[in-house]
Amino acid sequence: MIRIALVVPHKDFIPNAATILEQHNKMYAASDSEQYVMEEVIVNSRNSDDVHIKADIVLTRGLLAEILAKLSADIPVVEISVPTADILRTIRSCIQLYDPAQIGIIAAGNMLAGISGLSDLCEAPIKTYVLSPNWNNEALVDQAVSEGCDVIIGGVNTCRYAEMIHIPNMIIQTSREAFWNALTTAKRTCMIYRREQEKSLHMQSILDISHDGIIFIDASRRITTLNLKAQTILRIDGNYLGKRISDFLLPVELKHIFSDNKEYSDEPFTINGYTLSISKTFIKTKAFISGAIINLQIVSDSHGTDDSSKKSSSGSGFIAKLHFDDIIWKSPAMAQTIHTAQRYSLTEANILLIGESGTGKEIFAQSIHNASLRKNGPFVAVNCAAIPDNLLESELLGYESGSFTGAKKSGKPGLFELAHHGTIFLDEIGEIPLALQAKLLRVIQEKEIIRIGASNVIQVDVRIVAATNKNLEKLVDEGRFREDLFYRLDVLRISIPPLRQRKEDIPLLVLDYLEKNFPGISINDGALHMLSLAPWPGNVRHLFNVCERLAVLSTDSRIDEECVRMALPSAKTEHVSFALSEAELGEDECAAIRKALENCHFNRAEAAKILGMSRTTLWRKIREYQIL
Repeated sequence: MIRIALVVPHKDFIPNAATILEQHNKMYAASDSEQYVMEEVIVNSRNSDDVHIKADIVLTRGLLAEILAKLSADIPVVEISVPTADILRTIRSCIQLYDPAQIGIIAAGNMLAGISGLSDLCEAPIKTYVLSPNWNNEALVDQAVSEGCDVIIGGVNTCRYAEMIHIPNMIIQTSREAFWNALTTAKRTCMIYRREQEKSLHMQSILDISHDGIIFIDASRRITTLNLKAQTILRIDGNYLGKRISDFLLPVELKHIFSDNKEYSDEPFTINGYTLSISKTFIKTKAFISGAIINLQIVSDSHGTDDSSKKSSSGSGFIAKLHFDDIIWKSPAMAQTIHTAQRYSLTEANILLIGESGTGKEIFAQSIHNASLRKNGPFVAVNCAAIPDNLLESELLGYESGSFTGAKKSGKPGLFELAHHGTIFLDEIGEIPLALQAKLLRVIQEKEIIRIGASNVIQVDVRIVAATNKNLEKLVDEGRFREDLFYRLDVLRISIPPLRQRKEDIPLLVLDYLEKNFPGISINDGALHMLSLAPWPGNVRHLFNVCERLAVLSTDSRIDEECVRMALPSAKTEHVSFALSEAELGEDECAAIRKALENCHFNRAEAAKILGMSRTTLWRKIREYQIL
């Protein structure tokens, strides 16, 4: 699916845009496995800084095209050009309607090009005013009026202000031909951009498997490519593109090697525990130097990095399979959360994921790992609540032979050891017993572990991503969670919004789930609407449980409103009455569990599904809150 974002100031700004795309797709189709889809994104040029667009290409016009081209560096922006004929048509309509003494045209410079000579073709003088991101529409309208313009032609914001001060106005419309041509350009641009991306990814993949650090810089000494090994050696995070070597905290001598006008061969240098042999070769295009390739060959490494351990970890199945692109979203709440997570993933700091049960904390943990410098290392996930307290220490830290009854003769490495040079995900961190919290704190502070029954110290290089659905600050106040450990974990915090705060995502989640798991089953708009109205206390996990139930209940491979009523048997109306209301969802967890049990006549299996948790977790919480 190739997504086109049509960014416009208001709905239906371009009449019949969807119909035009449908006609265009018949003539200019994508490949057999893909199709072009378009979504209208409403953006005002005044608040465009806050916009988050998820698309393969952006279509827009005027000032928005100028602004978004600067903001959306990763997404190509195609401007819907306004032909001179369209502006001339608007001018003539103005003359017929208002008979003006002078017309003021206020628009972005890219729209005004080529209309300077239109006054000779019209019956009224024309004066143009260039709108830029630094100018406001009101000031230009006031200026035009003060200079004798009695009719204003421009965009939505310009004409809205002119209307407020009672000045006749007319919006420059986009013709069908202009939009058609823009679609053609957008599809061509998208295909070229995708091919370039594929080439770039192939090249980056080749570079990333190299045991040497490799850096490409252009003629301005700006970094264009930096492989993973170079990032590790120089301790440079993923935000390096376009930056100069001088922007980073590196030794002066190394900056000199990178930036001067000399080539180098096997130049010795030591940095961050690595002894290097550095070579630099210029890239020459005809008679000009267009850049340089720098190779950082590791002669010795005090870190003791062992590639075989990384391979064995991967072979053991400690791999993160999910990426940020696998997260289904449309809502602003998720856009901001993903943006924050992507920024945090480029650091080495510990991350604490906060979110209700079923919000997808492990998806974020895996995505963070795969976007980090540790992505080629292991990803080890641990559910701290699923392992009995008496076994949790041996699982995390490992043990030596004969340490306790039932221990393996060969001993066993702990999960922290297995996560060496990678990421360990500690889910439900609030369930770790106090006695083990002190040992976990030592692992974080000293970056070392001692197996049960051992006396030797093992160094571990691990990044911790922890997750909880509990209020850890409250647990700290109650003495159930160590304050010093909390602050060690809570370096960077990501709050994942519950499904009720991102209702725009529900139809997308449902459609994606059905497509992947029940490809022959469809769902109508009415059923989707009913699902969107429910508050979903168990969040995405709860939603997917109901989707599976709907697939079983569907008749003729189609889910309709009746199926939803059957899947949610307590629902008397569209508003799914069994589910907790918005107000009830704000109550504490104990009240939420009581409500779910009452609505299910104390059927714990059904209540667990509603709450989006396992029956074991529900039973533990029932005992914890003494509900029964």
